[in-house]
Amino acid sequence: MYFTSFHITSIRPWLVSLVLIISCAAYSQDLEPRALSMIPTGGNFAVASYLFSHGNFLVDENIPIEDLKANVHTFVGGYARSFKLFNRLTKVDAIVPYSLGEWNAIVSNIDTSVTKFGFADPMLRISMILIGGPALSIAEYADHKQARFRLGVNFRVRMPLGKYDNTKILNLGANRWAFKTGVGASYRVNKFVFETYIYTWFFTENNEFNSGNVLKQETVLTFQGHVTYIMKRGKWFAVSLGQSGLGETTLNGIPQENKQNTWKFGLAFALPLKNNQALKFALTNGITTRFGANFTTLIIAYQFMWFDKAK
Repeated sequence: MYFTSFHITSIRPWLVSLVLIISCAAYSQDLEPRALSMIPTGGNFAVASYLFSHGNFLVDENIPIEDLKANVHTFVGGYARSFKLFNRLTKVDAIVPYSLGEWNAIVSNIDTSVTKFGFADPMLRISMILIGGPALSIAEYADHKQARFRLGVNFRVRMPLGKYDNTKILNLGANRWAFKTGVGASYRVNKFVFETYIYTWFFTENNEFNSGNVLKQETVLTFQGHVTYIMKRGKWFAVSLGQSGLGETTLNGIPQENKQNTWKFGLAFALPLKNNQALKFALTNGITTRFGANFTTLIIAYQFMWFDKAK
């Protein structure tokens, strides 16, 4: 893979629209505006992110724990690529997170605290724009008129490869597979982009939860809405709102009566830099929570992009 000879400043308006296409914030409710951004094929994106989370935060946030307080630092490396599949614009991305932090919680009426560090579960995603986003080369993209409406789908898998100790409740890895499917739509009016997404998470069983117990979780359903204001020279600012529900867990076949009902609010700002680089700053914060994670996360992400050399 090489840098293209096409001058990057001529396509500056979409330069940072893909910043953090690799979602780094959370697993069941990641607030991610601009997920349906249009880009040329043959694009490569390397992303390095830092996240600081405070509050009721778990790397596998779908296991509610009473009075959990945590300060967690997460470093995420990722890669994304755009290409043509079935004549549609398609993107793949992968992330590998490394976390370190301290958790304090009450488990079985006993105060506990633990410090952990290591790799969390990596994730892989493929997404496709079905309407309003044709697969175009750089040369074709330069003359293309952007569609107002877009419709897309995506599929993500979380692999149980993170650090896990079956004698502990608090872990960096989840020790189970998770699959996320979603559909989203966006509509642009002048400088504003309005987006809505529906996601579902499906989980396999964790047969080694806390010394051999069997943990099972029902489907988690998530809704998101975003309003993005497109500024000059490729900068944009977004306001987001998300809600997660369902997802009741059972332990050894016994329902835990802990269906989720979590609302989150988010802000994001993307800033283009010189030489094919960009920065993104984001904040997510819990509004209301009933059985689910409630925490605040600050995100700083750096992106470097390049295109395949023209044949």
